This record gives sequence, C-alpha cells and structure tokens, in this order.
Amino acid sequence: MDWTLVYVLATILLLPAFIFGVISQNLAVSAFNRHSKSLAYTGITARELAEKLLEKAGIKNVEIVNINGRLTDCYDPRNKIIKLSNATINSSSIAALGVCAHEVGHAIQDHNKSFLFRLRIWIVPIINFISGMFVPMIFLGSILNFTFMIPTVGYYMIFVSVILYGASLLFHIITLPLEYDASKKALAMLKETETLSTTELESAKQVLKAAIYTYVAELVTTLLYFIRFLSYARIFDDR
Repeated sequence: MDWTLVYVLATILLLPAFIFGVISQNLAVSAFNRHSKSLAYTGITARELAEKLLEKAGIKNVEIVNINGRLTDCYDPRNKIIKLSNATINSSSIAALGVCAHEVGHAIQDHNKSFLFRLRIWIVPIINFISGMFVPMIFLGSILNFTFMIPTVGYYMIFVSVILYGASLLFHIITLPLEYDASKKALAMLKETETLSTTELESAKQVLKAAIYTYVAELVTTLLYFIRFLSYARIFDDR
C-alpha cells in the first residue's frame, strides 16, 4: 500500500470534514434556538420533566442541578448528576424538554448498566491522559528519527502514540450509538408521558437529530486524523 498517498488523501479529506463539523454545529444551535421559542402545550419545565422521568424509571440516586451556559447540558455518571444549563432547566420550550429527556436517557443507560456506557466511563480517564502525551510523543519520535538518527526508537514512539490516539477513535465510536440511543429513549419517553403533542414531538426530533450530526462529524474527523497518523507511522516504517 502507498502510505504516502493515504496520508495525502486523509489530509485533503480533513477540510470537508471540518466544514461538515462547522455546518452540523450550526444546525444544532439553529435547531435549538428555533424550537426554544415554541412552548410545549403541557407547560412543564425541564427540571420538572427530569424529576418525572427519573421517578418513572425508578431512578432515585440522580440529582438535577443548574449549570451556567447554553447547550452545556450533560449527565455526570460519576457523581450521578443531570446538569441542565440556564437555557434549559426552567424552560418549557420544546427544545429544552427534548434536551432534558436526552440527558435522562443517559441516566437510564447508566442505571441499566449498559455495556457501552460503562466502557465509555472507563475510557475517559485514558483519553484525558493521552491528550497530554500524544503530541509530545509523536514530535519527539520524529526528532529522534530525523535529527539523532535513531529510527528504531523514533518509529516505535510514533507508532505507540498512534495506538494511543486510537483510544480517542474508540471513544467516538462508542459515543455515537450511545447518543443515538439516548435520543431514541428521549422521544419514546416524551411520547409515552404525553409531554409533547405529535407535532411538538416532530420538532423535538429535529433538535435531537441535529445534535447527532455533531457526533458524526467528530467521529469522521477523528477517524481521518487516525488514518493520517497511522500512515505517517507506516511511512517511517517503509523508510
């Protein structure tokens, strides 16, 4: 295989991947802003919905707290906390309720001991560790290879750093189906509890679908970077 060609192609494809990422992020923000102006017919707030859905799921050990920001909503599995942003927690908008139900979906994944969810929790500390090591290792490996003429040591440092970066790719591969499942659970709960009407459910679906595209973009970009770094290592090997 011509790894130089693979490297060049992966580098070229990064540009459309970045563009896709920017577009998907804008679509997610636009969908949230648009449907934040439409209030649900039930008038329930996101906090009240979270409490209701958690109780219905039999989850009693999860706390709901307010955090600063907009679209900073998340579920913290280590501390068992659903964090709802200022734009969400006290809102009765379709967008806020959709986002809230999505985070409850993650809490349910945790409660049900989902294998993928557990795996993602386990891999996060590794990702945090790698993020501080990857660039120095690949940089030092390149210096050893070219400057000090120690190709074997340099190559293995580069190759190990690529393997470490592969953990980031694994994280995104795991994340995408988890996010999709959380959105699926969210829509099912909103329908089952009659929190949103049929028309409002379609609007909530648009918000959650737009958010999924951002995770697709992150996965594609990480995959291209992994291919690029792997081909970089193989080019050293061929030499």
